[in-house]
Amino acid sequence: MTSDYFDERGINRSRLVFAIATRRQLERWEPFVATFVRELWAHRQLSGADVWSAQIEHHFALIAARNLLRALGLDPATSVPVDPILRAELIEGRDLHEHWTENLPVFNVTPREVEPKYPSGKSFAARNPEAGNWPYWWLAWSNSTGARLLPHVSAPALHELLDAVEADVLSSDATFSEYIPPRAPSPWLHANGEWWPKEMGESGWESSSG
Repeated sequence: MTSDYFDERGINRSRLVFAIATRRQLERWEPFVATFVRELWAHRQLSGADVWSAQIEHHFALIAARNLLRALGLDPATSVPVDPILRAELIEGRDLHEHWTENLPVFNVTPREVEPKYPSGKSFAARNPEAGNWPYWWLAWSNSTGARLLPHVSAPALHELLDAVEADVLSSDATFSEYIPPRAPSPWLHANGEWWPKEMGESGWESSSG
């Protein structure tokens, strides 16, 4: 049914639109993570409104990324390589968020007291036996990985996939370039293999020498 409906342009459109949607959600979510890190340094807490906003943007980033994976799986399959662990964890993470009533009591308790009953939870737990309240932690970061949607899904790695999908689509059909919105400035400094938050100035995210 899908192969009869989606022609080449329709497949390219689906792949590009969900790549852009995922990027948009990362651009909305990552600033909250960067601010959270800065507040930790200053021995302050993120505001309640920002914590909830981070949760919301994180949730919709997983949905957009899962739809991108569906688009990449349309026939003919994409030539863009997708890391199998990143792919598996995005699918599991989206499933665990959709079925939150069954999985919050399992994964949002530290230490984990019961085992998950369903396939996504089982595979996620097997890969991440010590992951605490993952996947319901939406402010994860380390200087070696940057912001992390899930234990094995860093924002930089996902951005690389999105860039590759965009380049692949445009190499096939450059007319889609007019539909791509401008990118938001990154809240991160990346140097010497490390990721650190920029300063938040009046005009937006700015570089910091500190």
